[in-house]
Amino acid sequence: MLQNLSHSAQIIARLVHPQRCPLCDTVLTPTQLLLCTLCYQTLPWKLEPANLAPTPLISAFTYESPIKQLILEGKNSSYLDKLQLLAKLLAHYFPAMIQDLPEAILPVPLHPKRLRQRGFNQSLELVRPLANKLGLPILLTEIRRQRHTDEQKKLAALARQHNLDQAFQLIRPIKYKHIAIFDDVVTTGATCAELEAILIDHGVEKVQIWCCAQTTMT
Repeated sequence: MLQNLSHSAQIIARLVHPQRCPLCDTVLTPTQLLLCTLCYQTLPWKLEPANLAPTPLISAFTYESPIKQLILEGKNSSYLDKLQLLAKLLAHYFPAMIQDLPEAILPVPLHPKRLRQRGFNQSLELVRPLANKLGLPILLTEIRRQRHTDEQKKLAALARQHNLDQAFQLIRPIKYKHIAIFDDVVTTGATCAELEAILIDHGVEKVQIWCCAQTTMT
């Protein structure tokens, strides 16, 4: 009975305050979740898992409109609703893409300077609802970014690798043997590769890479 009352209350709430698609502002029907059908169908879903040999990579989207705009705007604290929308999409749809569940998730750490500037770690905020849904711990204090690096997107492929030399440091032992590294956007995979090397060097046996969107070098 309580469930029926709760469901009825939700229906009344949607009638009084109809939910709208955050991308096109269309009123959502009771069967539509998060986005309207048209906007959902136009999302650049990445339907097949990729490989950054030999490490498996799972990406929800390709780095195209409107996902690209949502990610870029979501890094601005004035547009946290964009980041929250992406996080909800990941929590709802990403689990079906996972074939081998890890023991824990490591969001790519930000340097303290950049964290102070931005006010939040976008990778952490994106993956938090997904981790909660999967029941997986998030590693927040085991690895830190010890060197403030240039933004990867501004660099060529080889420069990206050198830019990350000694960028991360293990500061606490990791008890898990299978970890998923999560980044908001993956291009060459240099950031994740640097983190993976540290994990493997300190006893982690299996690593996979998860991301919101995957792009290619231009």
